[in-house]
Amino acid sequence: MPTDTGFNLLDEPWITVLGSDGCERQVSILDAFEQAPHLGMIDGEVPTQGFAITRLLLAFLHRAINGPRDQDEWEELWQADELPLERIHDYAQRVRHRFDLFDTEAPFFQVASLHTAKNEVSGLEKIVADVPNGEPYFTTRSAASLRRIDAAEAARWLVHAHAFDPSGIKSGAVGDPKVKGGRGYPIGTGWAGQLGGLLPQGANLRETLLLNLVSRDLETFVRIGGPDDMPPWERDPDGPEHQDDRPPRGAIDLYTWQTRRVRLAGDRDGVTGVLLANGDKIQPQNRQTLDPHTAWRYSEPQSKKFKKIVHMPQTHDPNRSVWRGIAAMLPSISGRRSGNGDSQPYLAPGVLQWLGDLTSEGKLPETYVPRVRVMGVEYGPQSATYSEIIDDVLPLSVVLLRQDRPAAGKQATEAVSDAEKAGKAIWSFAENIARAAGAEPKSGVGDRAREQLYAALETSYRSWLAGFGPNTDLSEARAEWQRTVELATTPIVDELIEGASPAAWRGRTIQNRLVNVALADVWFKAALRKALPLVRTDSKNTTLEEAV
Repeated sequence: MPTDTGFNLLDEPWITVLGSDGCERQVSILDAFEQAPHLGMIDGEVPTQGFAITRLLLAFLHRAINGPRDQDEWEELWQADELPLERIHDYAQRVRHRFDLFDTEAPFFQVASLHTAKNEVSGLEKIVADVPNGEPYFTTRSAASLRRIDAAEAARWLVHAHAFDPSGIKSGAVGDPKVKGGRGYPIGTGWAGQLGGLLPQGANLRETLLLNLVSRDLETFVRIGGPDDMPPWERDPDGPEHQDDRPPRGAIDLYTWQTRRVRLAGDRDGVTGVLLANGDKIQPQNRQTLDPHTAWRYSEPQSKKFKKIVHMPQTHDPNRSVWRGIAAMLPSISGRRSGNGDSQPYLAPGVLQWLGDLTSEGKLPETYVPRVRVMGVEYGPQSATYSEIIDDVLPLSVVLLRQDRPAAGKQATEAVSDAEKAGKAIWSFAENIARAAGAEPKSGVGDRAREQLYAALETSYRSWLAGFGPNTDLSEARAEWQRTVELATTPIVDELIEGASPAAWRGRTIQNRLVNVALADVWFKAALRKALPLVRTDSKNTTLEEAV
């Protein structure tokens, strides 16, 4: 039960979740586990809070059950009606003293004695991420709301700061030998901020936690749950000093990585300030066997620098739709078990490899379609400020994840290639019309037309992808997609033609060739037929023209 003076996160409501009725509520850590079958996704003031807090719960659950050991033990958990609450409560009792937000000796995720030489405390904008660049003029949050926040919100921002805090100069903590002139110089962003975060979600919180509860016997692509893979609440409390070279010991360690040394100023009645200093530095190179919640890309510059093959986290580009990068996500395309997997361009997220393996072994039904939530941060210059938070959802049938049956994944990936080929054709069409009217090369009109096409295909691709199942006719599905792409080009082309000037219709000679609207249209249609050859096929793989 809640105490009068402390604020124990095991008992006090602080985690924002969606209930089965679609309404937001707050729950404690133990509430989240107990009510998991009836709760939806974890949310917060910003989407990345949900990512950080979900990983915190995963670390807790892994340690509480010391597993799962293997797929068979995982299957028992999956088939049960609820999480193993007796083991969860037993573990909670053993670690209870480390979850008090305002404990005088070991406050949760903080350093009790943390202070600067002048005993300064910063404003809450240091950890509140929905105040862009620390400027309250660019947020709906009022200035008054930054003077004091309740303990529950402070706990959410505390977890988020360790995971996603920007780089930059931090307060210089007394006792940290790396502080110079009262300042802590940049060591990089929080660990999760270096990832292209990806979190499979099920029908409820229980399913979400279990989908991400990778078993201990998979060290080939996820090292988790070893004797030394412990969260901070099982280790001696941190002091003000921080480490630059401690290697992470497993996924649990990374889920709860202490990127900062923090002390909240306040009590259960409200938090009014924060001291934020540097914590443990971590580099992203070749952590693919440790963190399962991101895809990884081969880096030639890093490989040359370190004189060995190096993979880096594949971060999200806010200017590029998530579905267009699906190849890096799918184990069927970028799996970790190919003979020369260490040098391949991409490595799929370990958690999706895990789900594909569960499906191959019959532990998950092939009809199961998790929603894969994609979350991450784009930082500003020197990674010192938040620039943009990425939040997206992609339905990925487990059929697409099976490395032993890659056909469905290949069709999903090649469908993206279809869209990109059509995008190239429409770019050329728009550019030709612009050039015919007298514009300079690469005027930007082609870029806009191509982005219009991608935007038009956003919902269509997701719907098409969600329809994949074990009995899907892959050839017909691909033909259906190509027809969808062709239809999406029509209004864009019509708009370009209608907006063409008389000069564009007359045309110009460019590099000894006449270019005008009519010729541009002919060239576009020819390019589109080449890009989408299945458009004019029926289910028997004969062209419609032949059928007539």
